[in-house]
Amino acid sequence: MPYPTRRSLTGPQLALIIGVSGLVFVFVVMLVARLTTADARETAADSGGAAVVVTPPPATVAPPAPATTAPQPEPESTTPPAEPEPRYFTSPTGNIACAIGVEAAECLIRSFDFEPEAPACDSPGGYLRVTQHGAELPCEATTVDLTAEALAYGGELTEHGFTCTSQRSGVTCRHDASGHGFTVARAGYQMF
Repeated sequence: MPYPTRRSLTGPQLALIIGVSGLVFVFVVMLVARLTTADARETAADSGGAAVVVTPPPATVAPPAPATTAPQPEPESTTPPAEPEPRYFTSPTGNIACAIGVEAAECLIRSFDFEPEAPACDSPGGYLRVTQHGAELPCEATTVDLTAEALAYGGELTEHGFTCTSQRSGVTCRHDASGHGFTVARAGYQMF
C-alpha cells in the first residue's frame, strides 16, 4: 500500500500558523499574569491583611540645559498698525453728530437756521471740521454716527489731541495744540 505523499506548506500558510501561534502565546502569558495578580489579591484579602500598593518614587527630572543659541528676535509684522477708531458722539438733542479722529474733529448739524458762508464747492454748509491747520466748512461729507451716545450738556470729550464740549448753546471742538476750532448750533456757527 502506497503511502500518501506529503505536501509541504506554502509561504502564506506557514506565516498564518506562526501568526496564530504567536497570538496564542501572548494570550497565555496575559492569562497567567492576570491569574497571578488575582491570586495575590485574594491571598492578601483572605489573610486579613491589607493590600499593599507600592508606588514607585517620582522620577526626577533634570533641569533643562542652558540654551546655547542666542534668543531670536520676534519677527516684525508686515501689516501696519491699525489707525485708532474715531470717537463718535451726538448732542443731547441728536441734531449735532460729531467724530473725533486722529487728523480732525468733525461735526454735522442736521437741522439749522443759519445761512453758511458760500464755500468754493456745493457743500450744503452743515459740515464743520477742525485740524491742526484751522477750521473750515469742508466740501466732502463728514462721516459721523447718528446713533452714537450723547455727550451731556456740560460734558467734555478729549481724544487724539482734540477736545469737544457740549453746551445748551451748541457743540465746540478745538485742536488742543493750535487752539483752532469751531462752535456750531442750530442758530449759527463760528470758526476760530
